[in-house]
Amino acid sequence: MTRSIVALLAIVLVSFASLQLFPLLFPTYGSDHSHHAYDILTSVLLGLAAFSLAYGTWATKRLRKELKVRSSAHTEALALAQHDPLTGLPNRRRLLEAFSDLIRDVKPDHFRAVMMLDLDGFKPINDVYGHAFGDNLLRSFADRLAETLGKEGIVARLGGDEFAIVSPVFKDKSEAGGFARRLLTRINDRFEFGDRQISIGSGIGIAMYPHDGHAITELLRRADIALYRAKSSGRSTYRFFEVDMDASILHRTLLEQRLRRAISEQEVKAYYQPILDLDTGKIAGFEALARWTDADFGAVPPLQFIPIAEDCGIISELTQHLLADACKVARTWPEDLYLSFNLSPVQLQDNALPEQVSSILNANDFPPQRLVLEITETSLVKNPDSAKRILAELTDLGISIALDDFGAGHSSLSYLRDFPIKKVKIDRSFTERMLSDKQCAAIVEAILVLSKGLDIDAVAEGVEESDVHDALNQNGCHYGQGFLFAAAVSAEEASGLLDAQADGRLPFGAKTDAA
Repeated sequence: MTRSIVALLAIVLVSFASLQLFPLLFPTYGSDHSHHAYDILTSVLLGLAAFSLAYGTWATKRLRKELKVRSSAHTEALALAQHDPLTGLPNRRRLLEAFSDLIRDVKPDHFRAVMMLDLDGFKPINDVYGHAFGDNLLRSFADRLAETLGKEGIVARLGGDEFAIVSPVFKDKSEAGGFARRLLTRINDRFEFGDRQISIGSGIGIAMYPHDGHAITELLRRADIALYRAKSSGRSTYRFFEVDMDASILHRTLLEQRLRRAISEQEVKAYYQPILDLDTGKIAGFEALARWTDADFGAVPPLQFIPIAEDCGIISELTQHLLADACKVARTWPEDLYLSFNLSPVQLQDNALPEQVSSILNANDFPPQRLVLEITETSLVKNPDSAKRILAELTDLGISIALDDFGAGHSSLSYLRDFPIKKVKIDRSFTERMLSDKQCAAIVEAILVLSKGLDIDAVAEGVEESDVHDALNQNGCHYGQGFLFAAAVSAEEASGLLDAQADGRLPFGAKTDAA
């Protein structure tokens, strides 16, 4: 385009020069013939000049239009480079750039909160419902965050299911806590997509500017550390960053590395806690419980390493290894004893679970009728439709389902109606205090009456005193487990308990007239 304009300008200049040189080139210019030729040349050259000017004007306008289009495209490309294409939210790059503007209006003794969030159990949701459904969930989640925040801060998607928020200006820390609670309340509302409803949770980690740092990268790192603490503290909660959390996260990171190695090398073992028939004192079955001892960390509690396995996506590998080992051991027990095994809430969203369990049972020649899988109420709340489908497939195999920690979670009697529950396990928090707390005693009694009416077994957890044992027995509870009888023991020790029972020695001091 530029070359064309230069060429036309050259034509104009040549035309003008030709007119000036014409008398010199044609000395007979004064004659009529020469004069006529001059007029013709002048007209031609003037026409060319006019055409050149017109074309130059058009070309200039076109060039300006093209530059404008290129400028708009550049602006649009810049905007796209600063925003997440799925949710339309600012991305990490835009968040980093915008932070300096957001902190300019923060007065002394005022704060802005930098928050980190993610979706609990997002990967299983993607696996169960597909990525299109997961994308819709992320968009709806982003909309709720932006709606709750308003226009006085910024919410950004950092990648995957990770989001960050820079809050409005707060006067004190309690305002940031109130804002976090409003966010969690909004997030906890059910998401509806056509005929599907889903509930998700989220933790929030909070770092305060300028108290916890001045650079956005450092504040995000500290908010992420606080998020880890929030997620380990329970579902849908928030935590502020504290200095000692750095050491805690380092410990967790090292623990995760050791756990991965321990699972790959099958160092996490199944131990077995007996479940007793309270009438006879005889063993009715065993609950398999995960136990791990590390060379440096020592005995690591399950409440510590199981959540790590869930967060890291290695819980399925751990479960399959432990269930296979437990089936091998249980196959050596008397045929009237059952094996009880805990499922993670994460696994109850995995469509492949029934096939995996069936494969393990077949490989170890263990009857499905002798297997009881324990689930928690929380696992039913998150995705009831998926849970119902998976539990139905498991029960079709002949497996029984037990509802663990009954009464202590998101309790609902509809679970006993809508899901194929064959056992309920009374949470230890009620059992341990039933002799000293009238409310706990009433709850235990109500659960026992309910289980009898529904024709399902009740197992009392946390039986540690003989008086509690007697009270449970008098109230019609037929099964119990706890330290009064035995802690979780190795496979060899469990076999020893069964041998003692087979020899007529009741190792748990049951009533002699009931034997």
